[in-house]
Amino acid sequence: MKENVLIVEDEFIVANDLRFKLIKAGYTVCGIAATVSEAKELIEKSKPSWVLLDIFLQDGSMGTELGSYLTERNLGFIYISANTNQSVLEKAKSTQPYGFLVKPFRERDLLIMLDIASKKHQNNLQLNTQRESVWRRGLQNISESSASQAAKISLIPGAFQTFIPFDYMKIEFEDRKESGTLQWNFVRVGFDEYQILKNTELQSAMGLNASDIARFRSRASKARVDIIYNDIDYKKSLLDDIWEKQLSNFYELESRLTKKISISGSDPISLSFYSRNSTSYSDEQLALLQKTEKELFALLTEVKNPRIDAATGTKNIASVQREAKRDETKNNNFNGIIGKSPILLRVLDRINMVASSATSVLITGESGTGKELIAKCIHALSPRKSKPLVIVNCGALPFELIESELFGHEKGAFTGAAEKRIGKFEAADGGTIFLDEIGELPLEAQVKLLRVTQEMEFERVGSSKTTKVDVRIIAATNKNLEKEVSQGRFRLDLYYRLNVFPIELPALRDRREDIVPLANSFIEKFASKISKRISGMSPDVIKTLESYNWPGNIRELEHVIERSVLTSSEETISKVSLNSGIWQLENSAPANRQKTFEENEADHIISVLKSCQGKVGGPGGAAEILGLPVSTLHSKIKKLGIKKEFEFGE
Repeated sequence: MKENVLIVEDEFIVANDLRFKLIKAGYTVCGIAATVSEAKELIEKSKPSWVLLDIFLQDGSMGTELGSYLTERNLGFIYISANTNQSVLEKAKSTQPYGFLVKPFRERDLLIMLDIASKKHQNNLQLNTQRESVWRRGLQNISESSASQAAKISLIPGAFQTFIPFDYMKIEFEDRKESGTLQWNFVRVGFDEYQILKNTELQSAMGLNASDIARFRSRASKARVDIIYNDIDYKKSLLDDIWEKQLSNFYELESRLTKKISISGSDPISLSFYSRNSTSYSDEQLALLQKTEKELFALLTEVKNPRIDAATGTKNIASVQREAKRDETKNNNFNGIIGKSPILLRVLDRINMVASSATSVLITGESGTGKELIAKCIHALSPRKSKPLVIVNCGALPFELIESELFGHEKGAFTGAAEKRIGKFEAADGGTIFLDEIGELPLEAQVKLLRVTQEMEFERVGSSKTTKVDVRIIAATNKNLEKEVSQGRFRLDLYYRLNVFPIELPALRDRREDIVPLANSFIEKFASKISKRISGMSPDVIKTLESYNWPGNIRELEHVIERSVLTSSEETISKVSLNSGIWQLENSAPANRQKTFEENEADHIISVLKSCQGKVGGPGGAAEILGLPVSTLHSKIKKLGIKKEFEFGE
């Protein structure tokens, strides 16, 4: 039975054409709305299972305003719009739709999109149910644990992190009788590592004295309702709250979610999560907190006043933190992935979230960012870890042998097929197949691959017998597959089959705090190989590595360190040879027209980057000159299409 669809579109001809196409395909159309308010009325009345949603509507309202409303009700939605402005697309993407169709589109594309989105939505609902169950069990385990209260406090941030990612979190216990507040603060310093601070310790860490605190706190506002602030909304919220502004500046925060927990007759508790990512929080996360409000209240009330020995003060909590502390640079559960930058920790959170399921994963990122290592890590953490992980470089497969390599062949199937051979999918049965450089696969092969992703079955070349397999698919690419789809080089249906759970890997220049730990790891690796004693790098070399922009990412850093280890005649590396480069705009405006505001902004950023020799963060970096947080500048560089063109040479 096909599903019930609501069309939100202010152009009647377009909406009616959509209605005919959907009815012809067997869908039920419950109505057409031209505004957000009309859409809400029809949703409450007709209970659609899907919504096709235009972005710019008749009364000036935006279809994106419906995003959170639909998510709260577990309704799937797809945007249909003729507007491809980058800022509009970013706004639409932040509402987490199940697809985006650019007008005009073919009937076939619409139906494929609905079919894929429907399956993806069902998978997500199942995943959310499983996650909620795991979440409740985690809270219950901490509450029922026989561990000390100090140990329980140390477990709280880890229980939240997988479900509601944060860089800084605070729990505020209001005391109406005493007219005061007890506050616990958790600052993320590594994967499953947190610095736990009381109020005075937080203020001390921020370098504030008593008079500063009194002045800031007097103007601080307390959240009386649940709130979600992302990006610009978060920045606006800081205008009248000097304490929150100080906190935001110190930890470079970009978004916030606050849940007020108030059980009748008890003092309220506030949970606040902050992230350096500007689009971290959603109604879905808030809904999870609301569903488990009683469990949260019980757990947090229990640890409100931990029994800490008067003679040792906070030593119990500190000792628990030391016991839990991991290796300084390695994330031991993640196949030796090195680094503790916030942007890398978010990737590890995504891995942790998806590893235990059979969901397809699409890993994206520039060349050299470590996509294969991430795939190996997902497999190693999955229930399939004892089964094969088969790695296929799609870009290296000879065109005429692609089908044979992937699906196998029978003896005599073609010239040179002297014996029967099983393909990569059959070899990976029960385990995982990693399709690297999936964007290089020709369209003819994509058709064959699509069937396997849908049905988990295929025929060997030269055979009519269907072979069924149970394989988890992880794909990776350094290409923009959405762009490849729009230009007809990658199938839309295959893209949505693979892109069930995306993981985007950051460029090395976006995680500069990880450069030195990575370099030290490579020094240890290569020095050991050639039995050479090298203990580290000079301060000048460290400064050079941290200010370079690494077009080849981790792979380039590895090669630079390998070369430096080989050529160094001292115990400390005092010289490295790097490549030079220049910043430029990916698609510059023709000289014969006026530039847009965004193009002028891009030109200004490029000018500042060039004056800083490409240095983005740190003292004298472009972010400092422009008066922007480093994370915001990186977002602008990405959004405006600014890239670095490198001229290779010594």
